[in-house]
Formats: sequence, structure tokens, C-alpha cells
Amino acid sequence: MIILGRVIVGFGMLALGRQLFWLFVGGIGFLFGLNVAGNLLTGQSEMTTLLFALVIGLIGAVAALFIQRLAVNTAGFIGGGVIAVQLVEAMALEVGSTLVPFIVGGVIGLILVSILFDWALIVLSSLAGGQVIVEAVGWERPLSLIMIVVFAVAGIAIQASQMQREGKSN
Repeated sequence: MIILGRVIVGFGMLALGRQLFWLFVGGIGFLFGLNVAGNLLTGQSEMTTLLFALVIGLIGAVAALFIQRLAVNTAGFIGGGVIAVQLVEAMALEVGSTLVPFIVGGVIGLILVSILFDWALIVLSSLAGGQVIVEAVGWERPLSLIMIVVFAVAGIAIQASQMQREGKSN
């Protein structure tokens, strides 16, 4: 059941991240919560870890509804950081601390969100959604990296076509 929930959230982020930005922000909060819980709550049950991640995700989603720009910029930073760390791990690169790729990816994510708001939401939510799906299914390297890219490209195409249709209707 947990896997199915993660896959559903992943596809939601992948296909609707720009339109339902609160889902994107909440999903990024959930991913961040899982990573933090994995480091801070070692030895705790899976349910405790998931509950912690869900609370962080809900805080992000609620914040996104009330303070949209700040929440999305924060999600851009955290999303970029989480994606960078996941990619470094998927490529089995040895970088010492995960802090460096997290900060570099975070700054890139923040810049993307600040300059190219809609497109940054599309790219980051598609990458994050693909990552959530791949992580839930449990594919191993190199298939996991390939599938993240495949899902991200599909998500970008879906959301770009939605944005184009919206532009034509205005």
C-alpha cells in the first residue's frame, strides 16, 4: 500500500506539478522528510519514518497555499538539492559528504525557480516525480537512472502541452 501511494504521488508530481504546485511542494517536503528521517531516526520503524515525512510534506503543502512564492522557492532549493543527491547516489559517485551536491543542486533549483518559474516547476516536479516512482518501485542502477530520465521527459511533455493549451485558451 505504501508503494502504491508513493507511485500515485510521483505520477501526480510528474503530470501536475505546475498546476498543483502545492502537490509539488508537499511532495518535495515528503522526499526531504524521508531523507532527513533516514539520517535522524535510525532504528525507528518504517511507519515512524513515513509519518515524519508526511508531516514535513503536509507542512510544505499548507505553506504553499498561503505563502506561494516563498514555499515554491524553498521547494526549488530543497528539490534541486534532493535531486542532486539522488543523482550522485544513482551514478555511484564518491563526493564525500552529500552536503556539497545538496547545496549545489539547491542553488541551481532556486535559480531555476526564480528565473523560469513555470518551466522550473515543470522540470523539477517531473524529475522529483520520476525519482519518487523509481524509488517506490525499487529499480536498481543503471535502470533507475534511465527510468528517472524517461519519466521526467514524459512529465515535461505532459505539463508543457498543458501549459500550451492554457496559453491558447487565454
